[in-house]
Amino acid sequence: MTVPVRLIIIGGLGLINFGLKEATKDVDVIVQGSEGLSVLVDNLKALKYRAMGPSMISRPYKKMEANQILENSEGFRWDIFLNQVCGALVLSEGMKSRATPFYEKERLQARLASKEDLFLFKGITDREADLDDMRLLAESGLNWRVIEQECKNQSISSGRLWENALLGNLIDLRKRYKITSPIEQALQEVVEERLSEDALRISIEKGNATVTTMSKDTGLTAYLVRKYAKKMEEKGILQVDRSSYPHKFILNSYPKPD
Repeated sequence: MTVPVRLIIIGGLGLINFGLKEATKDVDVIVQGSEGLSVLVDNLKALKYRAMGPSMISRPYKKMEANQILENSEGFRWDIFLNQVCGALVLSEGMKSRATPFYEKERLQARLASKEDLFLFKGITDREADLDDMRLLAESGLNWRVIEQECKNQSISSGRLWENALLGNLIDLRKRYKITSPIEQALQEVVEERLSEDALRISIEKGNATVTTMSKDTGLTAYLVRKYAKKMEEKGILQVDRSSYPHKFILNSYPKPD
């Protein structure tokens, strides 16, 4: 029995279906499951699509890290991702639940990603065209808290600071199109905290153990060193030896995984 193809539509086709664009040169989809990916690719090849070799793919498309890129004789393209887009955001349960039915048949179940998730997918890239699509989505009305929470969830699950990439694009959106998002400040605080904690951790690993030496090494003020060191202590990342003055900061060690 043929495995049904389950996919989520993202990219330009998503914007078209929300009435925000009139045309697109390609279809971007996330396929759930490797078997579904194989079935979709085989069927597209049966429709005269051909897989594009490395020499035929432009640099921006290479950076997208699609699992398959297929094109027909008219230049129409499918960019197909397997569970993860651009080697970055993963298709989460939240994204699946927010997606709405687009085409439902026995062999193909296509759903349309929400506007919030379309915005987030575009918000962590550095492609010029994506910023204009972000503008269109923002002007149409978004639930910004959904975007903020999904970004946070993706960062936690991956260990990567996706708030930093999103923040950069939100700043560009504000500067270029005068669109201010209500989550920009919150993202700024998350980024500053994470980067400051990383800087302090590295500084301690280099042998700096006091507020004064860490401040000099990192460029953070003494106030900020104390502020973020306290947060790191609360998280169990470090401990403070208060038996003498100045107090000394010690990173907690964790057993390495087998």
